[in-house]
Amino acid sequence: MRESDKRFVDQFREMERRMGRMFRNMAVPRMGDPLYSGTWVPAADVYETEEAIHVYVDTVGIDPKDLVVTAERNSVTVAGSRRVPDRANIRCVHQLEIEHGSFTRTISFSVPVNVSATTSRCANGLLEILLPKEKKQDRVAVKITT
Repeated sequence: MRESDKRFVDQFREMERRMGRMFRNMAVPRMGDPLYSGTWVPAADVYETEEAIHVYVDTVGIDPKDLVVTAERNSVTVAGSRRVPDRANIRCVHQLEIEHGSFTRTISFSVPVNVSATTSRCANGLLEILLPKEKKQDRVAVKITT
């Protein structure tokens, strides 16, 4: 790809990312009470390697005890809640962008994973979920009974 084409694609992707954020911020739940915005969805990144699916979920400001991770053969669900911080003595609100309240986010993938070997850890506001892929068996010896 030519350098000018690459710059155009990069600029288009950045515009697409910004527009998506703008539309998410204009969603109906945000038009309600600004202190209790209702259901929201945290950002997530999903990567696949030869051995596993790696899922990273933005959990800044969420106590790990308030998170529940449920792994299934072809998906993982993260549920939790970001609590509204104490806002006593507020005189004026200048900007509200941080989402609060409960959320549920299900991420599906096309390869089956080993549910019992799934692990997760939460550090520095990032939940990392490691879902090892099920091992493919190309060849299986089948015992013949008589």
